[in-house]
Amino acid sequence: MNRSLPALDRRRFLATAGSGAALAAAGVVTAPTSGAAHAQTSTGAVDVITVDGAIPGIPYRTRTSILDVAEYARRAQVNSAAFTNAWTRALQRLAEVPAPANSPASGNSVNWRPNSGVVIRVDPGFYAIDQWSMATRPADLGLPGSESEGHQYGEWSVRITIEAEGVVLVAKDHQGTSVGSPVVYLGNPDSPGGSRDLLKRVTLRGLTVQSDGDSLQGGYVADRIGMLVHQSQEIRLEQVSVFGFAREGIRLEGVMDSTIDAAVVGWCGRPSRLATAPDPLPFGLSLTSTRDSSGAILENCNAVRVIDSHLEFCEQELYLDRGTRHVEFIGCKFEHGWGTTSAQSPISIGSPANTRSAHDRVLEIGFTSCMFVQNTYVNAGSHPSHIVVGEVTYGGGEAAAAKTAITFSGCHFSVPDGGGERWFTGGDTTFVGCDFAGCGNAEGEPPCFDLGNDVTFDDCRFAAVAELHDGVTGSRRAGEPGAAVPGSRADLFRFRGGASRVINPVIYFPPPTEGVHTSPGSVATLAGGAGDANRIAGWHPAFYGLPGDGSGRPGPIAAVRYEETGRTQLGSSLVWEAMSGASTPVLEPDAQGRVSVCGREQIRVQGGRTYRGFTDAYAGQVVRVVADGEPITFVGGSLVLKGTQTLRAGIADMTSFVFYTYGSGSAWFQL
Repeated sequence: MNRSLPALDRRRFLATAGSGAALAAAGVVTAPTSGAAHAQTSTGAVDVITVDGAIPGIPYRTRTSILDVAEYARRAQVNSAAFTNAWTRALQRLAEVPAPANSPASGNSVNWRPNSGVVIRVDPGFYAIDQWSMATRPADLGLPGSESEGHQYGEWSVRITIEAEGVVLVAKDHQGTSVGSPVVYLGNPDSPGGSRDLLKRVTLRGLTVQSDGDSLQGGYVADRIGMLVHQSQEIRLEQVSVFGFAREGIRLEGVMDSTIDAAVVGWCGRPSRLATAPDPLPFGLSLTSTRDSSGAILENCNAVRVIDSHLEFCEQELYLDRGTRHVEFIGCKFEHGWGTTSAQSPISIGSPANTRSAHDRVLEIGFTSCMFVQNTYVNAGSHPSHIVVGEVTYGGGEAAAAKTAITFSGCHFSVPDGGGERWFTGGDTTFVGCDFAGCGNAEGEPPCFDLGNDVTFDDCRFAAVAELHDGVTGSRRAGEPGAAVPGSRADLFRFRGGASRVINPVIYFPPPTEGVHTSPGSVATLAGGAGDANRIAGWHPAFYGLPGDGSGRPGPIAAVRYEETGRTQLGSSLVWEAMSGASTPVLEPDAQGRVSVCGREQIRVQGGRTYRGFTDAYAGQVVRVVADGEPITFVGGSLVLKGTQTLRAGIADMTSFVFYTYGSGSAWFQL
C-alpha cells in the first residue's frame, strides 16, 4: 500500500523560507507528480511489510520434552532468512535515487519518497531462530559511497517500525551458530564511527527474545547476546523482553539519542555459565563504545534514556564503559534476586579502567526513582559492592580529562530478605534523598560505602543490619533469612579520598534484643592516607541509636574506626561537625585519661578524675568541658595549659580547648 497525499512542494518551500503562510494563501499546495521525488513531507502513507515464510512453533521429539535439534536448526535457518528478508524489503521500499543537482536538499537526499515510513508486522507466535539481521549500509538505501568517503547523508533515517507484540524468538546453541553472536542485530556493521553512517530512526516494539531452556534460572542458557544495537541513532526499544542468555541481554554499542522503554531483561549476563568469561564480563544491559585497534573511541553511547525497565536475576546487571555519556535511568528496577551471585559488582559504571586510554570518563549519568535489590550475601571477606564507580584523577584544562559525574536521586536500595549488602565503592558520585536498607559488611571487608574523592550523600537514610545473613540458606517459602555471615559488622562510611561529604544523614542502628547487642561496627572509618576536607554534618543520633550505650561508654557501634595503627585523631582528613541533640552524656576517661569528642562542641565529664587529652577531633575543633559532680584535673602533655602543667577545674568552671595540627604533630591548646 503506497498512497500519495497533497503536500507543499518542498523545494519551493525551502527556496522561500519564512513565507510558508503566504505561499499557502497563494494556492501553492499541489499534489506531487511521479517525478517529484522530494515533494513529499513525512506525513505521507505508511507501507506495511509482513514476515513471510516463517515457521512458527518449537519442534520437540515425539512424546518427549527433548528438543529435536536437527528440526530446530532447519526451522531456525528458514526463519532467520524470512525475518532478515522482511528487513531487506523494508529498506527497498525506502530506497531513493539521489536528488537532482539543483535541489536544495541534495546533501540530504534519502527518504523523501512520498511515504512516512514502513511498518514490519510479525504474526504472534514462537519462532526458532538463529539471527534476525537488520544490518543496514548506505548501499542498501541506494546511496553511493558513504559519509566517510565524503558523501553527506545526514537524513538517512529509515523510519521503520517493527510491530512484534506476542512474538517470541527462541534461540539455541547448535553447530550452525556462532558463540557470542547476537540473536537480534540492528545497526550499520560498516560504520567507521565518529557519528558517520549511523543507522537512524528505528522503533522495535513488543518483541521477546529468549534462550531455549527448561529452567531459565537453573538450566541451559545459550552462549549468545540477546539483542545488539550497533552504531545507530534515534532508536526506540519499547516493551521488549530478553531472557536467558549467558552474555548480554541488551547491548548498545556506539548508540546515541535513543530510548529503552518498559524493557525486561532476565537471567542474562551470567559469566558463571561460560567456559571462559570475556573481559569485561557480560552484563544484562551494557552500554559500550566502539573503539579502534588502539583503544580510542570511535563512537560512544550518549544521550540514552532507559525508562521503566526491569533487570532481574542477572549475575552482572548493568555496565557503562568509560566513554559513556549523558545516560538517564528513570523509574527502573535492578533486582539481583535470591540466590544470584556476582564475582564482581553487579552494577559497574566506568570500571574497570581502559588501560589503553587514560582519558576516558563516564560523564553525566543519572538514576532517578530507581530501585536496587540484593538478596544474597556471598564470599564473606571479599563480597563486592553492589555498585562500583570507576575513579579518575582530575587532569585539569582539557575537556577529555573532565571528572566523572554520577547522580542518584530519590533511589531505593533494598534487601527484602535480610541478606545485608555493601552498597557502593567509588568516587565522583552524588546521592540525594536516597534510602539504603541492610547496610553491612564482614570483618576484613571495606565498609558499606567505600568513598574515594568527591562523593556526596545529602539527606539520605541508612539502616544498619543487626547481623549479616547469606540470603541463600533460609526458607524461600517462609522468607526467612539465611545463615549468619561470620564476622558480621555494621561499618557505614569509609573515607579514603578527599572532599567526600555525608550531609544530614538519618542512621538507624538496631537496638539490643533481649539484652544482646547487635554486630559491632562504626559510623566512619578513616583509611590510612585519607585525603583532606571530608565532612560529616547534621547527624541527629538521639532517636536512632547513639554509638555506644548512650552513657559515653563504648558500645558495639563506634563513632570512628582508624585503619592506621596508633592514630587517635581525625585531623584535617575528616571534619565531623557537631551532632545535634538535647542530651549530653557524662563521659568517662579511658585508661590513658582521654575521652572522645567526636562531633561534640561541649562535653560533661565524670567528676573526680584526671584528664590528659581528647580523641577523635578534627583540626580546629573547639570543645568546652564541664565537670559533673566533683572537680576534675587536667594534666599537661597533649594538653597545652596556660602557664602550668596541671589545672584543677571545679563544677562551676568551663574550660575550653582548641585542637591545633601542625605537620605530623598536634596538640590541644587551652583557650
